[in-house]
Amino acid sequence: MQMLNRYFTPFALALIVMAVYFRADAFDATGLRIPMFAIGILVADITVNWWVGKNQYRWVGWAGRFRQMQVWLNYVWAALLFYLLYPYWSPMWLLLVVAPTAAALTTSRLETVLCALVSSGTMILIYWYRQNRSLEMEFLGMALSQALFIVIFSLFVHSLAQTALRLRDSNRG
Repeated sequence: MQMLNRYFTPFALALIVMAVYFRADAFDATGLRIPMFAIGILVADITVNWWVGKNQYRWVGWAGRFRQMQVWLNYVWAALLFYLLYPYWSPMWLLLVVAPTAAALTTSRLETVLCALVSSGTMILIYWYRQNRSLEMEFLGMALSQALFIVIFSLFVHSLAQTALRLRDSNRG
């Protein structure tokens, strides 16, 4: 999980900063309320992920539950950030890759697929809701392509993680 935080947290921060910088004109109407709320969500995410990462081995029996909690909290943070900032910066959908990637590194294949499907479904529902409860065919195709990427990327990372574990285990023996 620390590796995920090391790479995805700066990526999430970069997405938020780019949304605010490149779409400053759009935030003029609403003020900095939405960007500040987004930064607050990211700070909460960083804090919780750091705390869980620091303490998950303190209670070894709970380590699996901590990892699952961290995966689903990452999903909640990403969904909130996507909902808030998607109207201003369309690449925000990439944040919905974080939770399934975390699941791919720490859970089973089934849990990875379920998390990826939930993230993908959430993305499509937010698109649908933000587009006045309808999706034109071209937009639906784009959303389905992004949803497919979330699932495929998660399965790819899961396979890589499993291969790394098998290699590690074969070198011990």
